[in-house]
Amino acid sequence: MIALLHTGAAKFPQNLLPRARQAVRSLLRAGVLRGYSSIVSRKLASHGFGASMAAMSSFPPQRYHYFLVLDFEATCDKPQIHPQEIIEFPILKLNGRTMEIESTFHMYVQPVVHPQLTPFCTELTGIIQGMVDGQPSLQQVLERVDEWMAKEGLLDPSVKSIFVTCGDWDLKVMLPGQCQYLGLPVADYFKQWINLKKVFLEVAFTALHPFSRRLRQGKMDLRLPAASLHMHTPSAPAARLPW
Repeated sequence: MIALLHTGAAKFPQNLLPRARQAVRSLLRAGVLRGYSSIVSRKLASHGFGASMAAMSSFPPQRYHYFLVLDFEATCDKPQIHPQEIIEFPILKLNGRTMEIESTFHMYVQPVVHPQLTPFCTELTGIIQGMVDGQPSLQQVLERVDEWMAKEGLLDPSVKSIFVTCGDWDLKVMLPGQCQYLGLPVADYFKQWINLKKVFLEVAFTALHPFSRRLRQGKMDLRLPAASLHMHTPSAPAARLPW
């Protein structure tokens, strides 16, 4: 429920709400999320999406029932520590038809290799030592994620869902790297995702393409092919972007 941005604030950490808004805003701009109603449009506008919504018109239905917006935080320092460990594991379940946030998953994770957070890490992430002390291990959190996925009906073969990240780091580097270090399996649902940065670049390129004038004039139907959603697998090459 979009109302979660108000009513669920006590349950969902405040520092994650700006990230959630930014993720949804990026999805809207990229044309990845389509099929929202006028009521939901007004709800989104009330939460700061006005400019994005004003730029949208009508789009074909989505191929996915749900988008799972994910954004890890991990241990870090200057120079970088190795291995990094996930310390915050948040997921927003976004309905691909109504654009409503239907559910959230959020847990802090106890780091084990470098259990003491550095001042740099706290400054960058906003996470203090007391937030991770005594929290479940990554293995336990992954078990909870699987339980949440099942509870939300996301493991049903007839339900199409996909993770959405801002870059490839979360699911191409961080999660599989830590799981390999700890000897943990990586669930199949973590092995494909939409990289918002690449979607944005493709949409920006389309705007500069010679056919863009015809697109803007409505003479062509803009339907991004499956490949343009950048549904990655760990073996797929990933360009390193400057931001």
